[in-house]
Amino acid sequence: MPANSTVKNVTWPELPEDCEVYIDSLDEQGRVTYISGYFVYRRTNLKFGAIAMEGYGGPNIAATLSDETISELRRFGLDDAGIDELITALQRKIMEGQAHMQLQPEEKNQRDVDRHGQAG
Repeated sequence: MPANSTVKNVTWPELPEDCEVYIDSLDEQGRVTYISGYFVYRRTNLKFGAIAMEGYGGPNIAATLSDETISELRRFGLDDAGIDELITALQRKIMEGQAHMQLQPEEKNQRDVDRHGQAG
């Protein structure tokens, strides 16, 4: 490293202590999985969607928030940078397996029908 260069200490944003992530549905389609769920922020359930992709560099996840969720976060006082940090932390929590799985039984049964051609 050149003598005049500086090293930035990069840290990943943390979700607030009381923020929990819940996954309601997973729709696996080859190397892509569509995810929907919600996270609890300041005792409010806020929905998110995400796409998980298997790639050559490993798995990646891209979470999105609806306009309604973004508006609610703005009411809590978050600006664009705060929302971006929250999305990054949300993605990391999903990638690291720290999200709670709450898959609906009927969705699971439907996946079994789709995979095997019959229920069960």
